[in-house]
Amino acid sequence: MKSTTVSPPLKLQILVLGLSLALMISTLGGPLRALPSLADDQHITKSLMSAGVGDAIRKNCPSISARIFVVLRKVNELERYAKKLGYSEAEIKGFISSKPERKRIQELVRDYMLENGVVEGKKETYCSLGRTEIAKGSLIGQLIWSWR
Repeated sequence: MKSTTVSPPLKLQILVLGLSLALMISTLGGPLRALPSLADDQHITKSLMSAGVGDAIRKNCPSISARIFVVLRKVNELERYAKKLGYSEAEIKGFISSKPERKRIQELVRDYMLENGVVEGKKETYCSLGRTEIAKGSLIGQLIWSWR
């Protein structure tokens, strides 16, 4: 006796094919999961903290300035890094403009500067930290330069 196979109706076949295709396309775009907060990424936190320290140094030490082109390049690199992690431009801008996030970074900046001998109102302590960071070649030191 010959076996006959009954194929599913054409509409069902098209539906299954369409769902399979949609699932395949969605997984190509990245994982279907919620991304962790940008604040949890140590590279991003360290980069923003370093930028804050460099900014405070250049504002308080008359012989140190920002390396504007280096700063702009680092900002672009950090944005590309966040996008590679899967964050949209809107999510990145929202994170950067977040008041709680700015406050968190400012606290990290303040703590770092206190731990490294900076005394508010004493320009030489800012200059000393700046020269130290430049000599170390740290990220902070890469963002600033001294003419003394």
